[in-house]
Amino acid sequence: MPIQYQPATERRHFKDRFDLSCGAETAVVRPGEQGLFVRRPRADGLGTNASARYEAASGRWGLIPLFSKDGQDAGTAEARSESAATERNFYQPWKRGHRCVVLADALIRHGNSDDEVVRVSRADGQPLAIAGLWNGWRAPTGECVESFALLTLAAADQPGRRWAAFLRDAWIDDWLHCPVEETAAFLRPYALDKLVRETMQRDALMPAATLAG
Repeated sequence: MPIQYQPATERRHFKDRFDLSCGAETAVVRPGEQGLFVRRPRADGLGTNASARYEAASGRWGLIPLFSKDGQDAGTAEARSESAATERNFYQPWKRGHRCVVLADALIRHGNSDDEVVRVSRADGQPLAIAGLWNGWRAPTGECVESFALLTLAAADQPGRRWAAFLRDAWIDDWLHCPVEETAAFLRPYALDKLVRETMQRDALMPAATLAG
């Protein structure tokens, strides 16, 4: 199943890391829904403050490729870090340096049974900083529609599974501002001893239809 996440809602996390006055307002974000992400300001000046080092944007979780005809493309919530630079859906944002960060209190994925989910969070209680790509797609109406994808890595301890690419706190600024040729250097496995995995019963936030697959 696609990864789901609980976005960071406390404004202090955005203030402390990015000097931004914002915070997520939804309990869980699923593919196809709106999510909050942080990026360096858009070069075309369409963002909130072109002179700032960071800006927050809201967009659809599920990157809309530039070539999309209707903006309803599926299967673009996650981008494999080892192949995003050449994949048709993601290579344009990659080569343009359209990188972003999603702050999440936790990630949620399917457990070992239909009744279970696994919640992954940081052991120190700080939000996860997830590496992503963003895009601005021009709709037939002329509207610029923002969207994003989370980058993933193969799970070394669980063959066949993939995990979102977590950034070390000290890497966040470099990730957002580094040259394109240095991008892959920041996409490394996160130390497992710094994460907490909780197996939980599926609750009202995650209905059966969402967890299928």
